[in-house]
Amino acid sequence: MRLKRIAAFSLAVVMALSTVSCGKSGKKTEETKPAAENTDKKSGNDKKNNSGKIEDGMEVVNLDFDDGDTAGFTVYTKGGTCDIKNPGDKLEVDIENCGYVDYGCQIYYDGFALNQGGVYSYSFDVSSDIERTIEWRIQINGGDYHAYAGDYVQIGPDTKTITAEFEMTEQSDPAPRLVFNMGLQEDMDKDPGSHAVYFDNILLTVKDSSNAEVLEGLPEYPDVTVSQIGFKTDDVKTVIVKSREETTFDVINEETGEIVFNGTFGDSVYDTGSNTGVQRGDFSELTTPGTYYVTCSTGESYSFVIADDAYAPVYRDAVVMLYKQRCGTEITEEIAGAFAHEACHTGEAVVYGTETKKEVSGGWHDAGDFGRYVVPGAKTVKDLFLAYEDYNADDDNLGIPESGNGVPDILDEARYELEWMLKMQAEDGGVYHKVTCANFPETVAATEETDQLILSPVSFAATADFAAVMAEASVIYADFDKTFAEECGNAAYGAWLSMNLMEKPKGFKNPTDIVTGEYSDTTLNDEWLWAATELYLAGHTELADDVRTWISVNGKNGFGWQMIASYAFADLALYGDDAISDVVETAKASYIAYVDKMVGNSEKTSYFTGLTSYPWGSNMSIANDGMALMIAYKITGDDSYKVLAQKKLDYVLGNNPLGICFVTGYGEVSPKHPHHRPSQVLGEAMIGMLIGGANSNLEDPYAKAVLFGQSPAMCYVDNDQSYSCNEIAIYWNSPLIYLLASKN
Repeated sequence: MRLKRIAAFSLAVVMALSTVSCGKSGKKTEETKPAAENTDKKSGNDKKNNSGKIEDGMEVVNLDFDDGDTAGFTVYTKGGTCDIKNPGDKLEVDIENCGYVDYGCQIYYDGFALNQGGVYSYSFDVSSDIERTIEWRIQINGGDYHAYAGDYVQIGPDTKTITAEFEMTEQSDPAPRLVFNMGLQEDMDKDPGSHAVYFDNILLTVKDSSNAEVLEGLPEYPDVTVSQIGFKTDDVKTVIVKSREETTFDVINEETGEIVFNGTFGDSVYDTGSNTGVQRGDFSELTTPGTYYVTCSTGESYSFVIADDAYAPVYRDAVVMLYKQRCGTEITEEIAGAFAHEACHTGEAVVYGTETKKEVSGGWHDAGDFGRYVVPGAKTVKDLFLAYEDYNADDDNLGIPESGNGVPDILDEARYELEWMLKMQAEDGGVYHKVTCANFPETVAATEETDQLILSPVSFAATADFAAVMAEASVIYADFDKTFAEECGNAAYGAWLSMNLMEKPKGFKNPTDIVTGEYSDTTLNDEWLWAATELYLAGHTELADDVRTWISVNGKNGFGWQMIASYAFADLALYGDDAISDVVETAKASYIAYVDKMVGNSEKTSYFTGLTSYPWGSNMSIANDGMALMIAYKITGDDSYKVLAQKKLDYVLGNNPLGICFVTGYGEVSPKHPHHRPSQVLGEAMIGMLIGGANSNLEDPYAKAVLFGQSPAMCYVDNDQSYSCNEIAIYWNSPLIYLLASKN
């Protein structure tokens, strides 16, 4: 502990939208990390058929390229190189090389639907500079990407019209993908070299709708919501109802059926997030342990418990989730059950642009893919450190392999990531940004991703974040392993020296042939501040002026991987000494002003989110805000911060407009189909993962199809194809772990 730091669900959602939509295409890649967009407009019908009806002769896709655009097609490559253009009135795919798999050069198109039982006619015109084979597919856009229909066709300089007819025998798909694979086909004994393939008049129509299913809309969501996990006996307890006219509510003991509390709802207020009137009720006076539900004339809530250990199970699983995300080691069946696997990604990684190889096994898989990234890993470790320091999260019995070793499990888990991060440091002190393959993996188990690992170049953000967490580790682990603590301290200072030698620090950008998560950050003053702060607090008092310099140019707070200044402000406010009293006062004032602004925004929103639009990973934003509030409570002792933090936690645990507990495996309704490869492969959700949640920007094809027109807080779908709503990440779990630690 540091008093002062000195050195030493299953919601089946299917909506049949049966025409093409215009506008921007979806992301080029399928993950949470930033990726390029294709801004070309789509040809064909520009209206959505929200009725879900399907009729004979309906044009589902009609792309003629006469407008001179590329009609919303996107390029995907795996080892190949190609690009698209429209030099006249057709789509031209310029292929430099085919790669090493049949989809090494691929173009795809999203924005239509297929109805189960419908019979479809499909046709397109195609030619090529050379005689060759290509594959057309209409496929599922996720999971195993299997084809609903498809075939291989021989093409050449003479234009061919390809026609096909198929019945959609599987469940209706509101967001399938139209694909042309032009990689290295089975009948090619070598790469054919540079050439072009041309497409025109792509037409998908309904031939027979007589047996087609018509599936209407999204599921109905509950109107009465509470935290589905429940509450400790002394917690503030809130119920929210979508209503304008409710007056009272009852809390019912689920076992006896008796009314144990009668409460009153407040006045109705308009909630912009859900586009409804909302009323709130409080039943904090109920402190008797038990299992309950809330009922009123509008409806009833899911059940919940009141108990002093209400949060213990979900806290354990949220931490053990990180163990299950470990890379480079065996994950045991005893702990992980069906998610057990042998050691994965144990081969050496190639340093990008060289022939040098480096052993970098270990660390956590970042999210739904198997990449390992220093920047979000550093945020995750820092959140675990905060949980340990702020709330004495020293459990040594959570059930990871190191349990019982005399070191708090939360520090054992953080150390696993830190040991990997140490391997990511180059000889000059800089830190490689990430280790991934060149492309995101298919939907496979961790042990089945066997492409060459690549160390992306050193980045300033990775080096600075590394310096910050390693400096703090040198203090925290001194009580448990002085040798490891010293190693962390030396590595932190080496990274600091490297930061100061970098010319014109700038945000990381992916090399052109790597498409995995970029985690780019072009505003780096906060990284400077965080690194200088943690090194100062770890004993490098000679950096006092550096802290002063960098705090003077940091006006923005934040606990994300991108905006991280709040970590520095909070630690300076809590652990800064008299030698930098001026900095400490600046940090306190800035931090509390940041939190107070968040409080004001939260009080304007009916579910206490403070959000008017919902970004990718909105549940992380809400959990981060809860963490910020609890730190403000620690700094000031003001209980109002703690009360609002409780309501942020309640939101992610079920008291939200959707009535979903966003932690997998908990509550009566939680996500069942996360965009998380181990879960997708097994067909079941790993327990204890915080899902990304509502995303009003609709940043994947599935979300665009099923959530079009929904209010911001309702833009969520439980489907593994919706990576922008339903992925997971270690740095989303970490603020949840912090909040749950505050309740244990």
